[in-house]
Amino acid sequence: MNATFFHFNHLTPDISIIKKYKFKRAFVFTAHTIEQVKQIPSNWFKEVSNIAENVRCVHLEPYGFQTKILGETSKQHKEFMIQQGWNLNFIQELLDAQNRGEIVIDDTVLEIGCPSDPTNPGSIAIWHSLKNPA
Repeated sequence: MNATFFHFNHLTPDISIIKKYKFKRAFVFTAHTIEQVKQIPSNWFKEVSNIAENVRCVHLEPYGFQTKILGETSKQHKEFMIQQGWNLNFIQELLDAQNRGEIVIDDTVLEIGCPSDPTNPGSIAIWHSLKNPA
């Protein structure tokens, strides 16, 4: 497996460093990296989906509160994130990217794990690019 690591700014997504490799397939994984970004830009998913011909992405990010309040943890998490101004549009941008035909959402799983802070649960979102679906 060929792995490439590089700095990525969620506010100004730029994948030019990796596009030069012209990969046929790419797997992208994020884990609580979008957590403290107020809002990702509307081109975020389009940029990431263009890393390779076939892109699969798995996010483990604290976005469940944007989808559904599952209980007291969701409620507290939502209040905290809004108060901090963090991660306020992940699910909307994910859905918008699918509606624009940039990606296909394969699955989401809400609040699957709580890190050391039980009021900051991670949720999973899995999607793939549409260019040449795997």
